[in-house]
This record gives sequence, structure tokens and C-alpha cells, in this order.
Amino acid sequence: MRAARLALELTPEQVAAQLKLAVRQVNAIEQEAFSELPSNLFIRGFVRNYARLVQIDAEPLLAYLAEVLPEEGAQAALPELAEGISFAATSTGAGRSLLPVGMLLIGLLLGLGAVYWYLQQPAHPELALPEVNSPPVLEVASSPVAIPVVASSVAAASAVNAVVTASAVASSAAASSASAVAAVEIIRVTTESDSWVQVVDSNGTKVLSEIVRPGFERTADGRPPFSVKIGNAPKTTLYFNGLAVDLKPYLKSGSDVVNLELK
Repeated sequence: MRAARLALELTPEQVAAQLKLAVRQVNAIEQEAFSELPSNLFIRGFVRNYARLVQIDAEPLLAYLAEVLPEEGAQAALPELAEGISFAATSTGAGRSLLPVGMLLIGLLLGLGAVYWYLQQPAHPELALPEVNSPPVLEVASSPVAIPVVASSVAAASAVNAVVTASAVASSAAASSASAVAAVEIIRVTTESDSWVQVVDSNGTKVLSEIVRPGFERTADGRPPFSVKIGNAPKTTLYFNGLAVDLKPYLKSGSDVVNLELK
């Protein structure tokens, strides 16, 4: 989650303001310091809303929490009221003593309902993200198609037919090449450390948007050009059409975030 936050160039203070949390709670979530946070129910709610804020899938994170969160003791059951007891004030002392108990139970139920409602609310923050300069464009040139010229003593009309035929062959070869490129995987990502990667194709579709962990490989394809954002670039290797892309020229001083466009 920290990698995703850095990729969006957000500070812990900005995240805390968007999620209505304390900065120490944001740091505790990123550092997995669960003992500094409220109950497991609150932790899952915080993580779900944080994931929505930084635009990553919350389900893998919630599955991870299910494995690492310590078990909590069973909540004490609320006392059951005997059938037929009324909370209305009566002239007896017993009736008056039951009234505070009923008010306490109603308050507890309202409090639990408010907590459940809050945790179910989706996070729809309006982020004031810093402006990012237009990403550099990485041009990948395709190999030209060479059409051999055969000497011939045929008439000029035959020569014209030969030129038209050669043009048709070249167009067919280019179309076949484009089809082949579209059919194979175009982008591949590997990492040495957790790195948030987002790839958007020319249709505006996010073909990849997740934290890539060491030892795992992610691939994506779509219609170029691709807009690529990487949160931990020094520990990430990006391949485009089978060729490794050197990310060092796109790194800014003091930042591990890279923004570029692949064509």
C-alpha cells in the first residue's frame, strides 16, 4: 500500500485526511503494526478504504489479513430479557430498575449499527494529485519489409503490374506482422521488491494495476500506445515486445517513481 501511495505521490498526511484517520494509523497500516490499531473489524475496514483510495484491489489484502491478524476473544453475548418484561415505568421498584438496562442495550445496538454502516461506506476521495509532466515517449521502431527487385525484360505494363503486386505483398506482410504482434504478450513485469505497476492502453483500459511481488511475473497486452506508471522503478524490470526497457533515464532525482509511454 505504501508503494501504491508513493506511485500516486501522496503523503501519509494526505491519505489520513482523505480517510478521516490519524497519521499514526496510516503508518501503522503500512507497517502492519496491528497492535496499534483498533479491533480486527476496524482494521479490515481501514484497509478496504485505503485500497480504494490508491486504486488497487482490496480482496488480496483482506485475504492476507485473514492469515496474519491475531484471533480476538469471543464477544460477550448481550443479556437476554425474559419474555414479558416491559420497560414502561411502574409504581414498583423493579420496573424502575429495568429502565436503565433497556436504555443501555438500545445504545449498544445503535453504536454497533453506526460502526457497521461506516465500514461499509466506499471511499470516494477527490484527490488533488500533483501535476505530472507529460511522460517521455519510448519509440520502438519496427523492421522495414524489404521487397527484392528482379530484373526483367517484360514490357512497361508488366512492370507496373509487378509494382502493384509488390505493394499488395508488402501490405499483406505488414498486416500479418501487426496481427502477430497483437496476438503475443506485449508487456512483462518482474520485480526484486514490492512494486506498484499500472498500465493503461490506448482505449483507456487498465490492463494491469496491482502490486507486483518478488518472484512473481505479470504480463499484459492491449492496443498501444501504453501509459505506464511504476512506483518502485529501481527494483522493477519492464519488458516491451520481449526487449528490456531501461528505466534509469526516466527516474527523477529523489524519486523512485517512473512515468512513461510505450509505442
